Amino acid sequence: MEVPENYMSPKQDALRVIRDQLGDKSISFNTTMTEISEEFDTDMLALVESLESEFGVELSEELLVDVETVGELCQVVARAAKESEDDD
Repeated sequence: MEVPENYMSPKQDALRVIRDQLGDKSISFNTTMTEISEEFDTDMLALVESLESEFGVELSEELLVDVETVGELCQVVARAAKESEDDD
């Protein structure tokens, strides 16, 4: 199967959604969730809801409780999206 030129992995796509939501392209996988909540006037619930909407997944509190970085959040989203695809 050939990968399209502009293909983004689900993890990269989740990072794009987070950057778009917060309006900051400098956010990386290493950015901490503490930095996000302190530097951006954003409700973390709204951020999670936008990811859920974008990927058609539901992220439980149990999945999110140990998330410390944007990369970990993106990984949780990517895993949920894959599981959702597998269920189809």
